[in-house]
Amino acid sequence: MTQKTKKRAGGAVLLLVRVSLSVIIAFPFVWMVVSSFKTIEEFYYLVPTFLPKAFSWDNYAEIIQKYNFLAYYKNSLIVTAFQVITNMVIVLCAGYGFAKFKFRGRNFLFLMILSSTMIPWVATIIPLYILATNLNLIDTMAGLMIPGMANAFNIFLARNFMTGIPNALLESARIEGAGEGKIFTAIVLPSVKPLISVITIQKMIESWNTFQWPLLCVQSDSLRTLPLAIAKLSSQYYDAYNLKMAAATLSIIPVLIIYIIFQKNFVQGVTMSGIK
Repeated sequence: MTQKTKKRAGGAVLLLVRVSLSVIIAFPFVWMVVSSFKTIEEFYYLVPTFLPKAFSWDNYAEIIQKYNFLAYYKNSLIVTAFQVITNMVIVLCAGYGFAKFKFRGRNFLFLMILSSTMIPWVATIIPLYILATNLNLIDTMAGLMIPGMANAFNIFLARNFMTGIPNALLESARIEGAGEGKIFTAIVLPSVKPLISVITIQKMIESWNTFQWPLLCVQSDSLRTLPLAIAKLSSQYYDAYNLKMAAATLSIIPVLIIYIIFQKNFVQGVTMSGIK
């Protein structure tokens, strides 16, 4: 076998592996979308079918009209948008401060933030619930949003990423008379676009899918978020699989949109973060 033939055979095998992995990864998503058009009876067939007997929008109409799905969608959008924006501001400012400024207690504070990533989220729920109760934040929109305003791991990521920005570049801007605000917005932010994409996608997915804290914090139906709304479609004796699939399909749309927008910078950011 010649070297050229071996190279072609290796390329064909690699292509086959990629296609196989793509099918495996994409199949659950495709199954969810297709199943959202099925009737409830089709989920209980002894031999499952991939395609529905007839594509119908009845499931989508029912969750919107009967289950007030758009109100839950709105709540999730508000909570997620607020947490993504505040997380971005806090993380980038904190990361820049830890990376480029020397002040007393800097290493200790950063170590405390880094140490908090080792504490499981479930271990903080009870203290967080007690604090929110004392502050009268239970069953309020503020109570839903405030606990997710910042992410310790993202601060760690931002600090490591911004360490790579040349100090000489920042000093040159200061010599030219630029203030810290101008330096941050005109030099630092354009240099960390991949980091911004990574943080945006990571935080959006985290906020969009959060279930435990809204389950504890929310008591009013008007404040339910999407994960709670989808869980509401189940009961002790009955699961509305058709409605769940329709709700899940609608709920994944914003995540896909954000990922498509930031995809290029996201991949670059993950790669550069790994190198750093």
